[in-house]
Parts: sequence; C-alpha cells; structure tokens
Amino acid sequence: MIVTFDLHNHSCLSPCSSLEMDPESMAGLAAARRIAVLGISDHNSALNGPAFALACARRGIVPFFGIELNPIEEAHLLVLFPDPLAALAFSDRVQGLLPPVSLDAEKMGDQVVVDAEGGIAAIPETWLGSALERSFDALAQDGARSGALVIPAHVDRPVMSVFSQLGFLPAGPYDAVEAVGSSPETSLTGGCCVISGSDAHVPVHVGRRVSTIEVPEDRFERVQKALAAMASLYDAKNNGEEVPVAAATGLAASDATETEALIDSESPAGSGVSSEIPGLAALIDFLATSYPFEEARMFFEAFRTALRQHRAWSAHARHGSVTPPM
Repeated sequence: MIVTFDLHNHSCLSPCSSLEMDPESMAGLAAARRIAVLGISDHNSALNGPAFALACARRGIVPFFGIELNPIEEAHLLVLFPDPLAALAFSDRVQGLLPPVSLDAEKMGDQVVVDAEGGIAAIPETWLGSALERSFDALAQDGARSGALVIPAHVDRPVMSVFSQLGFLPAGPYDAVEAVGSSPETSLTGGCCVISGSDAHVPVHVGRRVSTIEVPEDRFERVQKALAAMASLYDAKNNGEEVPVAAATGLAASDATETEALIDSESPAGSGVSSEIPGLAALIDFLATSYPFEEARMFFEAFRTALRQHRAWSAHARHGSVTPPM
C-alpha cells in the first residue's frame, strides 16, 4: 500500500517553534491532512515524544520519534526511532553534548515539554538550539548504532545543511536524505532515496511537503490497531473505568499516588533529561508497559527497507518515478 508520511515537524519544545505546536494539535492537523505516518523531530531533544505517542495513536496515525540534531558543524541531521522510549534514551545522552547556554525565552524562544493532557511538564533551562559538541559523522554513526533512521535534513537548503556547511554529503549510514527542492545535486544525495519533509514550526506548515512510501499493508494495519488499543487503555484509565493504575502503568498503587502528588505540588521541571521530569513519570511508565513495541519495530523496519529500496517519493515526484539505486 502507498501511504503519506512527514517525518520533520517541530513541537512547542523547539525554541524556534510556535507554542501552538503541541502534540495534540500536530496530530489533529496531520489527521485532517490525511498523513498516515508522522514524525516529531525537535531540536536536540525528544521530550515531547511521550505525549506525541498518545496524540497520534488516538487518531490512527503511526508516530515516529525523532530528533533534529545540530552537530558542531551545524549541518542538521534527523534521527528517528520506532518508539518513544528509544528516542528518549538517545535524547538523554544528547543532553550531555549541549554547551551550558541558559535559556532566555524572551530572546531565544520558549521550550515547553507537555504531558498527555497538554499541561506543562517541564521548561528545560538549557537552550536546545545550540550546536552539539560532537561531529556530523559521529552523530550519524551514533544514530545508526542505536537503530535509528538516519536522514540528513534539508540537504539543499542555503543554511544549516550539508550544502551550506560542508559543500557535499560525506559518506555515512544514511537511510534517505531530505531535500526541499525537486532536483538536489548528486553530491548532496549520495545515491540515497530523496524524500521531502515539512520542517513545520507553525500549524499551517504541517503537511506542506509530504512524501509517499510503499509499505506492507498488514504491518501498517497491525501497528495502527495496536496503537489504538493502547490509547483506549490509557483513556479508560484516566476516565476512571476499571483499569487499575498499577496494572496500566506498572506502578504500585502507593507509588502512583505519590507520583501524582509530586506532579501536583511541583512547578515545571527545568531538566532536559526525561528521568528528572516528575510530570512525565506516570506517562513514561505507562508507555513502558503498554506501547506496542514489537508491532512498531516491525513496521519501522519495513519502512526502512522501503527507503533503502527507493520505494518512497518526495513531494516533487510521482509514485514509481524515482530511479532505483545503481
């Protein structure tokens, strides 16, 4: 089957993005625009992945969980994962590569981590827009070793790209490249499948540059169904139906009560590390026991295979018009 996807979208966590780009709004816009696979890819962090997981699952969208890394050369690089916990694990390691630049929201923009209900769970105090203290090549290898899709971002853009910063695409473990224009130079694509991405920072840009891909229908439907079941379980628990908190999240009842009290009593956390944000603890615990990891992984790998076989098309190409790799 052919489905529409868009892997490059920024939530309200990215300091250059609109506060209107909360995960619920992003998923709602994508559903209205008939996007089947949606990626979240904030700058140097994946902290809005947990809320994004539920928002997409409620709407029949398969979510991918990404980070737009800003290497020391400032040539942007996307790494995307099949589940929110894998993305958080990578994101937590990335925080150690950020220079200690404190956020000044008035000058640098807001950085908001939200919980499943859209409340503010954290406002990371370190600016996420900085260049990381690690190279483009090293981060690409890090992503590949962690099982991510590795996709150089907007390779043909005049800023923050391999074109502007390096002049060419170095060899690397890429699954595809993302381009803005219709015919990027071969020196920027490395023979990889060329896809489009919206790079959305405001609601109107969600879905502005979508791609299509051929994936196995059974794997898509299986993960879609499993995600819907997970969302129903979470919503039933929150609506007070007979789904014990301890059973749904893996927490003991006393621990769950303590966590809820902590969330209510604390102001938003300032950390950029997931385990240090009390407002995400219950949701992360729920996802750890209830996310359909196997179904998501199987679809994710089928998606990777399709990219590598050039069975995906950018916004500028028609299905089947891309020349297979030599």
